[in-house]
Amino acid sequence: MTKTNSLAGAAFKQTEIEDWERAASDWHRWMPVVNDFLSVATEIMLDQAGVETGHHVLDIAAGDGSQSLIAAKLVGETGSVLATDISPAFIKISKEIAQARDVKNIATEVMDAENLALIDNSFDAVISRLGMMFLPDPLRGLQEIHRVLKPSGSFAAVVFTTADKSPFFTIPPQVIRDRLNLPNPSDMSPAPKTHQPGPFALGTPDLFADLFSQAGFINIEQEIIEAPLRFKTTEDFVQWRRDIAVSLQRMLAGQDTEIQEKIWQDVTEAMRQFEANDGFETPSELLICSGQKPSVQK
Repeated sequence: MTKTNSLAGAAFKQTEIEDWERAASDWHRWMPVVNDFLSVATEIMLDQAGVETGHHVLDIAAGDGSQSLIAAKLVGETGSVLATDISPAFIKISKEIAQARDVKNIATEVMDAENLALIDNSFDAVISRLGMMFLPDPLRGLQEIHRVLKPSGSFAAVVFTTADKSPFFTIPPQVIRDRLNLPNPSDMSPAPKTHQPGPFALGTPDLFADLFSQAGFINIEQEIIEAPLRFKTTEDFVQWRRDIAVSLQRMLAGQDTEIQEKIWQDVTEAMRQFEANDGFETPSELLICSGQKPSVQK
């Protein structure tokens, strides 16, 4: 990574820390919905990582640690889980949850996934649920994960595929841009073809798998699944986005309350296309990618 890209990456990480400081508690409040949304992908991820009794597991970008708790149950008393995240706010929440539930085989630590303060060959399995796509340098992150895995250990991660497959991400910002006459990113001058961290950064077919290969992983597998996102009402969905989507909050910054409320109502109407008789359901698509560290290192 060049010095310029390194500085840009550091700035992005600092913004992420600040954003999650604002949104982490709200994100945790909505986790029952999110966990239901991610339940199948989480099971596949844990299976592809080979998490089993007695394993020492590392969770990258663990958030509030919901999937860490599932892993902790799988590894049992003889195993352990280290839940890491760059956000101190999330680590505080995940630590409090583990303590409240008296889960003794989970440790939590603030850590940058691209610079893991961990010794080589120390984990049987590594997992990451909706985190890797936010790394400014995902190859560096994969190389670090490869380094801390024991020989024959596996890493599995869940990411979104492409934007067109998850319209709940794209429709609200488009409505805001339209109402405020903001430029559409596709209409702006083309940016250099460099990695841009974000929800869909690793969703292009075979991109993530290729990075796994570059980092030294073998036996790479990919699985794409449909993962509908469900809420009781459209209004609940919009409230979720209002609470946790800091990027949308930033787009509306500076507008008076009346204008903001009108725009959110427009977003609500735009999302009603996903209403059904039994509630609100919007399509989404997830990619689970996994790979194994070779048993013999070159």
